[in-house]
Amino acid sequence: MPVAFRFGSWQRRRTIEFNHTATGVTHKNILGNPDTYVAGKMAPMPLLPRASRFIVIVAAITLTTITVMTFVLIWQLRAHELRHAKGESVALSNIIAEQTTRSLQSVDFALRGALDRLEQAEQLGVPLDDIAIHTMLRSRFEGLPHVKDMFIVGANGMVLSSSRGHPAQRRSAADREYFAIPRGHPEIDLYVGHPLVSRTDGEWTLAFSRRIRKLNGEFAGVIVASLDIGYLESLYDSIKLDAAGPISLFLDDGTLVVRAPRDTTVVTGSKALLPALPRVGPESLAPLAVRTEGDDSGITAYRRVSRFPIVLGIGNSDRDALESWRDTAFRIAAAAAVNILLVLVATTILLRRQRREAVLAASAHESGERLRAMVNSAMDAIVTVDDAQRIVVFNPAAERMFGYREDRARGMRLDQFLPERSRAAQRNDVGAFCGCDITAHMPCSGAEVVGLRADGTEFPLESTIAQVTVDGKKLFTAILRDVSERRHAENELCELNSQLRELASSLQTVREEERISIARELHDELGQQLLRLRMDLDWVAGRLKDMAPALHEKVTGMKQFISGTVDVLRRVTTGLRPPFFDELGLMEAARWQLDEFAQRTGIALKSTIDIDDMELDEHVAINVFRILQESLTNVARHAAATRVNVSLARTDEGLAIVVNDNGRGAVLHDKPALGHGLVGIRERTLMLGGRMEIVSAPGEGFSLRVRIPLPAPESGGEQK
Repeated sequence: MPVAFRFGSWQRRRTIEFNHTATGVTHKNILGNPDTYVAGKMAPMPLLPRASRFIVIVAAITLTTITVMTFVLIWQLRAHELRHAKGESVALSNIIAEQTTRSLQSVDFALRGALDRLEQAEQLGVPLDDIAIHTMLRSRFEGLPHVKDMFIVGANGMVLSSSRGHPAQRRSAADREYFAIPRGHPEIDLYVGHPLVSRTDGEWTLAFSRRIRKLNGEFAGVIVASLDIGYLESLYDSIKLDAAGPISLFLDDGTLVVRAPRDTTVVTGSKALLPALPRVGPESLAPLAVRTEGDDSGITAYRRVSRFPIVLGIGNSDRDALESWRDTAFRIAAAAAVNILLVLVATTILLRRQRREAVLAASAHESGERLRAMVNSAMDAIVTVDDAQRIVVFNPAAERMFGYREDRARGMRLDQFLPERSRAAQRNDVGAFCGCDITAHMPCSGAEVVGLRADGTEFPLESTIAQVTVDGKKLFTAILRDVSERRHAENELCELNSQLRELASSLQTVREEERISIARELHDELGQQLLRLRMDLDWVAGRLKDMAPALHEKVTGMKQFISGTVDVLRRVTTGLRPPFFDELGLMEAARWQLDEFAQRTGIALKSTIDIDDMELDEHVAINVFRILQESLTNVARHAAATRVNVSLARTDEGLAIVVNDNGRGAVLHDKPALGHGLVGIRERTLMLGGRMEIVSAPGEGFSLRVRIPLPAPESGGEQK
């Protein structure tokens, strides 16, 4: 059997197998040690009664072991499947809770944004039933497909404005808890009511309401968003679960909000007994798995949905969880039965095979001679040592590699072929390897392995080691390869890549400097000259208005042409370097870029920019802006998208840029061929020490994610 010892750094793995001495016959192995064997025709070997009894005992033990191990394996698989089902329920509860959280947070964000606009409207004296309020509500409502309506209820309980239409249908909501609770409890920030049937369309809804305060703090009413419960049902129904289900959404008091798939025996608004879940702290979002026993035993995982008074539950019955286990158990039992049958058959034919071992021994001798020829003709160096680490095989390739003749190398210690600094480590590695049962070993490729030639020169090695036991003695065989040329080529390639990246970084810097210079020249010089020319034309036009109408019309056309030229000049300078980038910073420049992209392409754009409190180095800021600019250009040119989501925010890792579109997508392989735009983004990202990730598939859109690390803010010290 092949065994290995640690000799150095390996890139390839090989195993040399030696033929062992067969029963009753020995042979000549590759070491050249002469062994005796029976020549000529081999006489048949009689089967001894002791051997027969031994075979029967071994067969009985084997059959018993197979039976017991099969039972234990099936039982362990069942326990594993149940543990897996529990973990799956917990994992799914986390995933689906995050999806639900995003849906609910979008509603809350819309309410908070609307409140800010209402505060501005009050400052301007706009009443709550004005059409401007309706327009604002409708703009918030259109971006939320899971919201049925957003409306405002005045302090007297009457609906004043609604996203459905203007003027709003006058109806009283004073009896609704989404109005009564916020009015009576000013300390409540966001109120989530019980499921109720809409008076407009008769469908179940879940109301989210926030208190509207006047500038003097008085109660002015509530703003309400009606979440479509049917939307949540459709969302949960669209999640394809193999075994887990159903998915349920409860309020804190156990009131059922949604259940998917729908069960006619369980209605929305009914009560259920929920386990005690923590209400505050990080542990409040940890899932709680509860096991139920009975006819429909299983696991149900409960988890709170972020900061909302809502609990998500996902059930997983044992019947569904063990469905695949039953099929696997049947197969294992069938395989065990087949193995038992094979053991019986093997026991029957084993005696016949004993008669053939003599013939196989002769074949083993021939194989040994053939293997010796292979070792001598191998292109790689092959060195075999005994358990005292003295060389017993040294093939011609090893002679050429180390500069020693075979007769001289035989008997030398292995560490004489290593530098002095590596010998102690090599002895420790071989000593540790001798006591283990591993037959082949490949150390970490990062370890430096150096060989020593007869003339004292050192060179890097790549090696694989195998271990074999012959006549009770361990032998270790190493296959060695000189990798000097490859290491040199790798070092040159790494150095070339480093130089190219430095050159690319320098070119990017020069390009930005040229853009700034050109933009300033255009704005300061050409812009001023055009402005002066227009002022002169204004003066001329004023003098010619009554004297020469035809010339006055011509001069007016020239003024319009110059105005168009100024607009073109402004767009060019803005494209080269947004003028407000240096004045207002990255956040405003990014918002301008997003607005300009939406107006120019007509693509629906949703953005999240959360970097208003960040102070970025100018080099980092301009490269982040260019990454965002190139990402949007890539969407406009290649995606054929109708919707784009852009996020620019600070995370624990640094600055995160995410651009998702719903376009045609792309086919990604292990190493996708990137276009010039994506290559530029990648190089800018690497220049900032970040990383770029692309997620896409044909017809499923394109997602570009960039993470850029930022230095931690310095604590203490004088602030400037």
